[in-house]
Amino acid sequence: MLTRLKAEDIELVRQKRNSKKISSVMHYQELISPEMQKKWFESVNTIYHNYFIIHYKGEKIGLINGKNSDYEKRTSEGGMFVWDDKYWGTLIPSMCSVIMSDHAFLICSYKKNYIKILKSNQKAVLYNQKLGYEPTNDYPSDEEVQWFELTKEKYEKAVVKIRKAIGIITNDFAPLAIENIDFEDDSDEEVTTLYKQIPDYILNKIANVIAKRDGRFIL
Repeated sequence: MLTRLKAEDIELVRQKRNSKKISSVMHYQELISPEMQKKWFESVNTIYHNYFIIHYKGEKIGLINGKNSDYEKRTSEGGMFVWDDKYWGTLIPSMCSVIMSDHAFLICSYKKNYIKILKSNQKAVLYNQKLGYEPTNDYPSDEEVQWFELTKEKYEKAVVKIRKAIGIITNDFAPLAIENIDFEDDSDEEVTTLYKQIPDYILNKIANVIAKRDGRFIL
């Protein structure tokens, strides 16, 4: 399960992000202070960024995001880290990646999703190539990092095998649908702040789901 990142969880995320096993594979590797984390959360808790806590078996095990949404170009940038290392190499991260990719391409109707990976992190490179990502020149790579892009067409081809594997375990072979999304943990103020100003091509899809919380349209 994925739930939107809230203020009460940013200290947990900060501590996990600062751990050596996580920071060592990140482009930014400096220690993050509580003040820096708070300022960062305030900057990303907007309509242009979606950060989600990954829950599995009642535990919070990681963070996944779709950020820097460009609603005109219909692009976004993705990222994920799972701090509970017993799930590394399992199907759990792939399930989360599929959910977020479905959200980008099927719910938000994006054309491309981008990711930035340290060249030294070959496990992440191979992992994302299996999802259909390919190197891109849309953003400047350098000696340390390589940018990759994923189009809807590439994703739909690559995800077939992954979705089948997920379905064998979960008995759910279907892609993410609007009905799989709820806003139960969002206040009226959060819904208005985070969703009211998103483009109509997305808002029209989610308005009815938001209203189902308590039968009221607040957007």
